[in-house]
Parts: sequence; structure tokens; C-alpha cells
Amino acid sequence: MDMEWFRDLSITILGFVTTAALIFITVLIYRLYRRAKTAIQLVKSTAKIAYDTVALVQQGPLAVIWTLIQGFHGRFGGISKIFKKESNKGKNQNE
Repeated sequence: MDMEWFRDLSITILGFVTTAALIFITVLIYRLYRRAKTAIQLVKSTAKIAYDTVALVQQGPLAVIWTLIQGFHGRFGGISKIFKKESNKGKNQNE
């Protein structure tokens, strides 16, 4: 076995290893591309939903309904606080 044979063997092994590494890297990049593409599509759909929601709020009816809901919630919250304070006063007097 001469030096040329070892040289040819090392070139052949290097070629196989390089080919395997390139195939592995290509598959890895393709998988990352597919995941990124899916993530980008999800972000686009979320942005569209947010845009539609903002457009609906700017049209008005939803803002009026939301204001009414907040008003009712505030009123019932205030009434419940009054009754809670009265019930707590009764418990403190008994002790």
C-alpha cells in the first residue's frame, strides 16, 4: 500500500462524510423552514383577527355594549360591597 492509496481512501471517506453532512443539513433547514412557515401563518391569522376586532370596535356598537357591561358590573360591585360591609358590621357587634 502506497501513499497514493491512503490519499485516495481519505478523499473517498471525506466525500462520503461531506455528502452525509450536506444531506443532514438540508433536511434540518427544510424542517426549520416548515416550522417557521407555520409560525408565520399563525402570526398572520392572529394579526387579521386583531385587525378585525379593532375595526369592529371602531364601528361603535361593540363599544356601547362594552360600556353597558362595565356600568352594570360597577353598579353590582358597589351594591355587593354595601351588603358585605353591613354583614361584617353585624358579625363584629356580636363578638
